[in-house]
Amino acid sequence: MRRILFLLPLLLIACSAKPEPLPGSEKDYPLVSIRGFAVEAKVLNVLTEDVFLFDYATEEETTAELAKLSDDGRFMGEMELPWPLEVPVHIFATGRQIAVYLGSTKEVMEALMGEGGGQIVGDPLPEGVKVPVPSASSSQEASSEDNG
Repeated sequence: MRRILFLLPLLLIACSAKPEPLPGSEKDYPLVSIRGFAVEAKVLNVLTEDVFLFDYATEEETTAELAKLSDDGRFMGEMELPWPLEVPVHIFATGRQIAVYLGSTKEVMEALMGEGGGQIVGDPLPEGVKVPVPSASSSQEASSEDNG
Protein backbone atom coordinates (compact mmCIF):
# COMPACT_ATOMS: atom_id res chain seq x y z
CA MET A 1 0.00 0.00 0.00
CA ARG A 2 2.83 2.38 0.80
CA ARG A 3 4.35 1.71 -2.63
CA ILE A 4 1.13 2.69 -4.37
CA LEU A 5 0.92 5.93 -2.38
CA PHE A 6 4.56 6.65 -3.25
CA LEU A 7 4.02 6.00 -7.00
CA LEU A 8 0.71 7.87 -7.24
CA PRO A 9 2.28 11.37 -7.51
CA LEU A 10 4.65 10.12 -10.22
CA LEU A 11 1.77 8.63 -12.19
CA LEU A 12 -0.22 11.86 -11.91
CA ILE A 13 2.73 13.91 -13.19
CA ALA A 14 3.35 11.51 -16.08
CA CYS A 15 -0.31 11.54 -17.12
CA SER A 16 -0.61 15.32 -16.98
CA ALA A 17 2.49 15.99 -19.12
CA LYS A 18 1.82 17.21 -22.67
CA PRO A 19 2.55 14.61 -25.33
CA GLU A 20 5.68 15.12 -27.39
CA PRO A 21 5.01 16.51 -30.88
CA LEU A 22 5.36 14.23 -33.84
CA PRO A 23 8.66 14.34 -35.78
CA GLY A 24 8.64 17.10 -38.36
CA SER A 25 6.26 19.26 -36.37
CA GLU A 26 6.84 22.92 -35.65
CA LYS A 27 8.79 22.22 -32.45
CA ASP A 28 11.55 20.60 -34.51
CA TYR A 29 12.34 23.80 -36.41
CA PRO A 30 15.14 25.73 -34.72
CA LEU A 31 14.55 29.46 -34.17
CA VAL A 32 17.27 31.93 -35.12
CA SER A 33 17.60 35.67 -34.66
CA ILE A 34 18.70 37.48 -37.79
CA ARG A 35 19.87 41.04 -37.32
CA GLY A 36 17.49 43.46 -39.02
CA PHE A 37 14.29 41.40 -38.75
CA ALA A 38 11.72 42.17 -36.05
CA VAL A 39 10.90 38.51 -35.33
CA GLU A 40 12.88 35.28 -35.07
CA ALA A 41 12.98 32.95 -38.04
CA LYS A 42 12.25 29.24 -38.18
CA VAL A 43 14.79 27.30 -40.21
CA LEU A 44 12.80 25.03 -42.52
CA ASN A 45 14.16 22.39 -44.83
CA VAL A 46 12.69 22.69 -48.33
CA LEU A 47 13.87 19.95 -50.68
CA THR A 48 17.16 19.57 -48.74
CA GLU A 49 17.87 23.34 -48.59
CA ASP A 50 17.42 25.67 -45.60
CA VAL A 51 14.86 28.48 -45.84
CA PHE A 52 14.30 31.14 -43.16
CA LEU A 53 10.60 31.62 -42.38
CA PHE A 54 9.59 34.76 -40.49
CA ASP A 55 6.08 34.56 -39.04
CA TYR A 56 4.49 37.89 -38.06
CA ALA A 57 1.43 38.50 -35.89
CA THR A 58 -0.40 40.54 -38.56
CA GLU A 59 -0.22 41.16 -42.30
CA GLU A 60 0.39 44.84 -41.53
CA GLU A 61 3.59 43.93 -39.64
CA THR A 62 4.70 41.80 -42.57
CA THR A 63 4.01 44.63 -45.04
CA ALA A 64 5.92 47.11 -42.86
CA GLU A 65 8.93 44.76 -42.71
CA LEU A 66 8.85 44.17 -46.48
CA ALA A 67 8.77 47.94 -47.09
CA LYS A 68 12.13 48.28 -45.31
CA LEU A 69 13.86 45.66 -47.52
CA SER A 70 16.08 46.86 -50.36
CA ASP A 71 15.33 45.70 -53.89
CA ASP A 72 18.26 43.25 -53.80
CA GLY A 73 17.19 41.85 -50.39
CA ARG A 74 20.55 42.63 -48.80
CA PHE A 75 19.57 45.63 -46.64
CA MET A 76 16.83 46.27 -44.08
CA GLY A 77 16.63 50.04 -44.10
CA GLU A 78 20.24 51.18 -43.65
CA MET A 79 21.33 47.91 -42.01
CA GLU A 80 23.18 45.36 -44.12
CA LEU A 81 21.71 41.89 -43.64
CA PRO A 82 24.10 39.05 -42.83
CA TRP A 83 23.80 37.22 -46.17
CA PRO A 84 27.06 36.08 -47.83
CA LEU A 85 27.80 38.21 -50.92
CA GLU A 86 28.52 35.21 -53.12
CA VAL A 87 25.12 33.60 -52.48
CA PRO A 88 21.94 34.71 -54.32
CA VAL A 89 19.16 36.12 -52.12
CA HIS A 90 15.49 35.37 -52.89
CA ILE A 91 12.70 36.73 -50.68
CA PHE A 92 9.09 35.60 -50.94
CA ALA A 93 6.07 36.69 -48.89
CA THR A 94 2.49 35.70 -48.37
CA GLY A 95 0.02 36.85 -45.72
CA ARG A 96 1.85 37.02 -42.41
CA GLN A 97 5.03 35.25 -43.54
CA ILE A 98 8.29 36.16 -45.21
CA ALA A 99 10.53 33.39 -46.57
CA VAL A 100 14.22 33.99 -47.31
CA TYR A 101 16.10 31.52 -49.48
CA LEU A 102 19.84 31.90 -49.93
CA GLY A 103 20.65 29.79 -52.97
CA SER A 104 19.78 29.07 -56.56
CA THR A 105 18.20 25.62 -56.66
CA LYS A 106 15.40 25.83 -59.22
CA GLU A 107 13.15 23.27 -57.50
CA VAL A 108 13.34 25.06 -54.15
CA MET A 109 12.36 28.39 -55.70
CA GLU A 110 9.49 26.78 -57.62
CA ALA A 111 8.27 25.14 -54.40
CA LEU A 112 8.39 28.48 -52.56
CA MET A 113 6.58 30.30 -55.37
CA GLY A 114 3.98 27.53 -55.51
CA GLU A 115 3.20 28.09 -51.83
CA GLY A 116 3.44 31.85 -51.61
CA GLY A 117 3.54 33.48 -55.01
CA GLY A 118 6.34 35.29 -56.78
CA GLN A 119 9.57 36.66 -55.45
CA ILE A 120 9.17 40.04 -53.71
CA VAL A 121 12.81 41.24 -53.69
CA GLY A 122 16.22 39.72 -54.24
CA ASP A 123 18.54 38.63 -56.99
CA PRO A 124 17.14 37.73 -60.43
CA LEU A 125 15.65 34.26 -60.73
CA PRO A 126 17.92 31.77 -62.48
CA GLU A 127 17.06 30.70 -66.02
CA GLY A 128 14.54 27.90 -66.26
CA VAL A 129 12.61 28.71 -63.06
CA LYS A 130 8.91 28.34 -63.77
CA VAL A 131 6.97 31.28 -62.38
CA PRO A 132 3.43 30.17 -61.47
CA VAL A 133 0.66 31.83 -63.45
CA PRO A 134 -2.69 32.71 -61.86
CA SER A 135 -5.32 30.05 -62.35
CA ALA A 136 -7.84 30.44 -65.18
CA SER A 137 -10.69 30.98 -62.70
CA SER A 138 -9.01 33.97 -61.03
CA SER A 139 -8.15 35.57 -64.40
CA GLN A 140 -11.74 35.01 -65.59
CA GLU A 141 -13.05 36.67 -62.41
CA ALA A 142 -10.76 39.64 -63.01
CA SER A 143 -11.85 40.00 -66.64
CA SER A 144 -15.55 39.71 -65.72
CA GLU A 145 -15.06 42.49 -63.13
CA ASP A 146 -13.46 44.64 -65.84
CA ASN A 147 -16.40 44.03 -68.19
CA GLY A 148 -19.11 44.49 -65.55
